[in-house]
Amino acid sequence: MLAEFEKQKIERDHIRRESRLTMIVSLAMLASIAACTLVAYLFGGGLRSGLSRGEVQNAWNVLNIVSIVLIIVVLAVRKTIYFSPRLVRDDFTLEALLQRWRTIDIVLLSFAEVIAVFGLVITLLGMPFARTFHFFVSGFLLAMINMPIAFKVRDKIRMFEKYAGKSIL
Repeated sequence: MLAEFEKQKIERDHIRRESRLTMIVSLAMLASIAACTLVAYLFGGGLRSGLSRGEVQNAWNVLNIVSIVLIIVVLAVRKTIYFSPRLVRDDFTLEALLQRWRTIDIVLLSFAEVIAVFGLVITLLGMPFARTFHFFVSGFLLAMINMPIAFKVRDKIRMFEKYAGKSIL
């Protein structure tokens, strides 16, 4: 029988090992979002496409709605799929759970990147940077929310055990 501190050490090691790839991906996506923001700021409104002002406004409206829907979907998935008891089988381990969460995290992080790319595209089409800044901020914040920081992963594991009714260590 393992002591409580030994269980916690094993859990921390698993979390660190299984979250490393997702942490690298999320940091790269944060850097990419920052780069998109810089490009949009430097070149925003300077490049003119063949679109009229009304067409750019319509594209901006559509991308706003799509971004809002993506944010709602990401936040809903975080609250439902992460803690679903259907995510586990009888022989489930902490490593398997963290690997599934890694897949989910990378998909959710990619949605944050997509939102920032929407902002870059609409800025390069001719919308002023001041009107597209919220795309970059929301993409950055969404990526920060989904980062697998160790204390957040431990809290998710506790919530999972509470909702799924299964201990995984």
